[in-house]
Amino acid sequence: MAQIQPGRIIAIDIGDKWLGIAVSDPLRLIASPVTTIKCETEEEILNTIDAFIREYEAVLIVAGLPRSLNGSIGPQATRTQLVVDNIRNNLGIEVVYQDERYSTSRAKDIMTHKKRRTNLITQRDDAIAAAVILDDYLKTNTPLITDDASPPANGG
Repeated sequence: MAQIQPGRIIAIDIGDKWLGIAVSDPLRLIASPVTTIKCETEEEILNTIDAFIREYEAVLIVAGLPRSLNGSIGPQATRTQLVVDNIRNNLGIEVVYQDERYSTSRAKDIMTHKKRRTNLITQRDDAIAAAVILDDYLKTNTPLITDDASPPANGG
């Protein structure tokens, strides 16, 4: 049976000027928004992601892929793919895609509810969108249990 590399997962929501970051707990059960950072160049994006990989000792990145509602790849998704290729080539970490078609609207719903409860001023929702992306990934990619964790076959 396949063994999972232990460690945290970082999710990224790449926008035109903003980068949303979320991270999983070490057991990969909970996705938490971390921050939203203004990143206007690809170099800024790579440097920011590299810093978070080091800080959280991440072993995987989940990148939200903004497909159109019909599933097609538009200009923003193409840009995301180019950034992901650079992350893979320059940072040496595995990156997978997660469909993010509805993550922004879910993040806005979360922020609206949170603002009503806490009277918060307007904030960017990119980190929450990244957490939604990561939560979707975690729900559909449950870690496998290794054979070593199985009880002995002879009952003793």
